[in-house]
Amino acid sequence: MSSITSNASSNSESLRLTAIQHSRLFLLSGIACFSVIPRALTLDSAEIRYGLVGLLTMTGIWGVLKTGFFIVPDPLREVTYTVGLVFGFGTVWAWLYFASAYTGRRLHKDTTLRRLGVGVFLFVVSIKLTNPIHGLYFTTTERTVPFRYLAIEHGVIHWASTALSYTLAAIGLFMVFELYVSSEYDTRPLIVFTGLLALPVTFDIVAVVTPGFINFIYAPVGVAAFATGAVYLFGDQFLSIAAATQTANETVIVDRNGRIQDFSAAAVSTFPELEGSVGEELDTVLPAVADARDGDERVIERDGADESAYYFVSSRPMTVGNSTVEVFAFTDVTEREQQRRRLIQRERELDQRNELYRAIMAASFSFVFRVDLENRFTFVSPSVEEFIGYAPEEIVGEPISMLAPDEERLAEAAEYFEAVASGESIQVSDLPVATRSDGTVYVDVRMVPIYDPSVERDVRTPDDIVAVQAMGRDVSQRRQREGLISVMNRVLRHNVRNELTVINGRAEMLAAEVDGDARSNVDTILQAADRLLDITESARQIEANRELSPELEAIDLVPIIEDSIAQLGERYPDTSVTTELPETAVAETLPQIEVAIWELLENAAEHTGPRPTVDITVTTGDERTAVVIADEGPGLPDDERQVLAEGKEEPLVHGRGLGLFLAYWIVTNLDGDIEVSETQSGTTVTIGLPTASEHS
Repeated sequence: MSSITSNASSNSESLRLTAIQHSRLFLLSGIACFSVIPRALTLDSAEIRYGLVGLLTMTGIWGVLKTGFFIVPDPLREVTYTVGLVFGFGTVWAWLYFASAYTGRRLHKDTTLRRLGVGVFLFVVSIKLTNPIHGLYFTTTERTVPFRYLAIEHGVIHWASTALSYTLAAIGLFMVFELYVSSEYDTRPLIVFTGLLALPVTFDIVAVVTPGFINFIYAPVGVAAFATGAVYLFGDQFLSIAAATQTANETVIVDRNGRIQDFSAAAVSTFPELEGSVGEELDTVLPAVADARDGDERVIERDGADESAYYFVSSRPMTVGNSTVEVFAFTDVTEREQQRRRLIQRERELDQRNELYRAIMAASFSFVFRVDLENRFTFVSPSVEEFIGYAPEEIVGEPISMLAPDEERLAEAAEYFEAVASGESIQVSDLPVATRSDGTVYVDVRMVPIYDPSVERDVRTPDDIVAVQAMGRDVSQRRQREGLISVMNRVLRHNVRNELTVINGRAEMLAAEVDGDARSNVDTILQAADRLLDITESARQIEANRELSPELEAIDLVPIIEDSIAQLGERYPDTSVTTELPETAVAETLPQIEVAIWELLENAAEHTGPRPTVDITVTTGDERTAVVIADEGPGLPDDERQVLAEGKEEPLVHGRGLGLFLAYWIVTNLDGDIEVSETQSGTTVTIGLPTASEHS
């Protein structure tokens, strides 16, 4: 009997000591959790910081409340236990938040999941808080054997809630373990240490089947051990692993000595050389990244299969435990960088084109200026100062009247600008411009409209014109030279014709009075005088046609040829003319083509032989219209053939050559060509002209 009493007393003392040990264990776990909070508050990542501090706070309070369960008076024990259950259940959600943030996931930010979590939490808490009413969660029984204590009998709802808690906790553990496995670190110590979180489950099972343990939830002990070790024992490694998930997808972590500590899986895909590089220097593994860190250029280039890829390198310090690391994040900026490089290349090309444009302008024009729609200068090239004496800044902003020598010329210039502002492009010859010294210089000017660059070329209208640009070439010397030549031409032609008229008249009078050799000499004088008169007429025609308009017209050649044939019949009635003409033969030319055709017909009639015969054929094609003039004469001398074939005027020594030169000059300046061919029966000259587009 005494032995049984002694054994009961011994068991009672043993359980009492166990209860004291439990209370101390839970108190220590709570204190440990609270002691880690200051260190956790120093973490750089706000989301990890929130999750870890929440986990430590919930677990610490839970541990203190479990301690209180053993020491508070009986009336408060059930309340203490219930409140502890609330904080214990909150620990699960803090753990999930922390696990999601630590592993770089976004689950803790998902609005749907957060609402679902709050709903489940409130539902379970409401059951726990209302347990005194329904008693479905747990019941309490005061026992006196082996010592007086409050025994907890858990119901089915408790075990369902516990199963949910452990399931959620296991999900968080899976996320953490998955991160460990994907990390380049040797995470085996961390995996073992994190496994401490699962020990309380073992204790709970042992407590159910072993009398030496009080049937109690031991989770605060495991959480306290994990949090303390994670921050103090494995702080650098634990947080370095997380740091790789907190910035961009491609992330590399480097310690203060420049050695790689960790990197994300995405970084390995972009930089395969990172594989197995933990502990190596960044300068060795990724020299381009190291250069970007130390230089001004933050974009690095990576060769790809099809084209290069570009990444912007950003870095920032991060406190990890007791040390500071540098986190490199890589942002793919390939599209933006390619566009930037294209723009740079385009700017270079534009600069080159501008230089070429300026060179061409400098070589081709005396000056370039731009005028707005109010007829004020907005730009003048620097060369204007040498040309008219004004500096560009003296002209910009002034009206065009500043450079007009008089009101009449100003009115003409205003008309030109108005025409260009309506969409035309025009050329003006010998436009007078006033100089600073009150003199006048002359320019050939080409004026073009300037359109709003934002409007597409194919939809532009005159309403989109914003300015007029003019390019001028100094022709003052040419004008003086041509003026002198024109005067000399007129004087020579007038005087020569007058004198030749006198010679012809006297020669004809003399021819009526003499015969024999004297008459032959007089006839020679008359022939020479006629040739000189032909030369003066050809010279007049050349001067009259020396400036042909660049704008060709659609002209029917058939009436022109018929008029020329009629004129030929009047002047050379003995000449036989045959024709092969279509109803119409419309070419792109000018009315001056009649002069060229006449010169060739007259040449054929004069030199075709004893029985003058001239054949004229006109053919039309899609691109060219041909006028063929054939005679039966002795053929052209070599020097005169060169006149028609090449336009050489050096060998001209008589009127026949000058007329041929006039024909060549007109045809070639009308986008035409002349071909000369010799046959046994005579000479064939072919004029080729562009066929008018609407008749092709």
